[in-house]
Amino acid sequence: MSNLEQTLIDYSLGLLSPKDSENIESLIADDKKVAVLFSGVQESLCLLGSSTKPAKVNDDLKARVLEVCETPKQEVLELPSEFFNIAPSLPNNRYNGGGGSVDLGDLGKSDLKDKISRLYEGMLELRDLVSGTSAAAEGDLSELCRSATSISLNIPAQNSICSNGVSAVPHEEAVQSFLRTQLTSLPSMGYFLDKIRRGSGSAGDARRLFYLCRDQMKIMRASFGDLDAPLLAEDEKMRLHGAGLLRTKWWGAEHSYYSRAGKVKCGYFFEGPITERCVEFAEYDSNLYCLANLLGSKSENGGFQIELNNTKISDCVLATLTAKTTSENHSKLNDTLALKYNRERLNEDNYLAHLVKSSISRAFHLSTPSEAFSRKLIGCERHVNQTNEP
Repeated sequence: MSNLEQTLIDYSLGLLSPKDSENIESLIADDKKVAVLFSGVQESLCLLGSSTKPAKVNDDLKARVLEVCETPKQEVLELPSEFFNIAPSLPNNRYNGGGGSVDLGDLGKSDLKDKISRLYEGMLELRDLVSGTSAAAEGDLSELCRSATSISLNIPAQNSICSNGVSAVPHEEAVQSFLRTQLTSLPSMGYFLDKIRRGSGSAGDARRLFYLCRDQMKIMRASFGDLDAPLLAEDEKMRLHGAGLLRTKWWGAEHSYYSRAGKVKCGYFFEGPITERCVEFAEYDSNLYCLANLLGSKSENGGFQIELNNTKISDCVLATLTAKTTSENHSKLNDTLALKYNRERLNEDNYLAHLVKSSISRAFHLSTPSEAFSRKLIGCERHVNQTNEP
């Protein structure tokens, strides 16, 4: 193994210093041979992770993991001073998800109900093709490539939601549930499915599809209570979900929202639980995808950084997305988050923002979703040439 290859492995595992990481990123961007070598390193790491057989965790390891969760040892990164002004008034009863759920019949239109049902059935097929025990997880994409074209997965085209009439009243819960299933993780899934269908996919892409498929199905179950009632019953059980689950699936991932794919980096992540139930985690996932779609599509290179901090705001977890943006795109994003309900001016970016604000409204018992922005529970700040989206 060459020194360069070892350095690329260290970079992929997050072991390099920020300065060394910048140097290796420049080298990958400027030297095609290095880029090819880096692609091979990532492929090997994906195969290594997915081929490892699951093992029963012993009591000693459980105790050490709990100890780490209780005593975070990571260095907290500095955030803009504006974040310290966020001081929400917390409700007495903690919100643990599920408040935005409706039944399929609430959609009214039978074609929309059928569309959701067919999409979920397609997800079930895709899940088996990209699971940890699938051939794709071991690097053999032949079966996935053959099946990708026949699976019933209707990925919405950009701006198609605006023109179909269902989104004219995004404040209604049934419409929000529909929008949540169409605009959160599904567009990025379409990007990776296209790569697989073109024959340019990799084991890493299959692994990303696994995470996206799993999240999409959880979001759909949490949005429509009668879509898969038995699995939803499992999702509603008390089960802590830690910040590490988010870090695992976002760290080093590619993300696309009707645009070029960008690289996702993970900054500071505290160690410990963030949700109590799977339905709550699904709503948290949905919010992160919405914010990622909003910021990633407006960043300079399609990429962004995610941080999770539990020390800046008392009794809350602060999720922050950061990316280099132009002043114009920063202003567009700020206007999108600030916009109150106005039927004539809404577009799909507004729907994404509205979904997050509605979720925050449920959690903090606000009178209207727009209050989430006025009370600084969501927003974006300009810091040098970057947009910070808390």
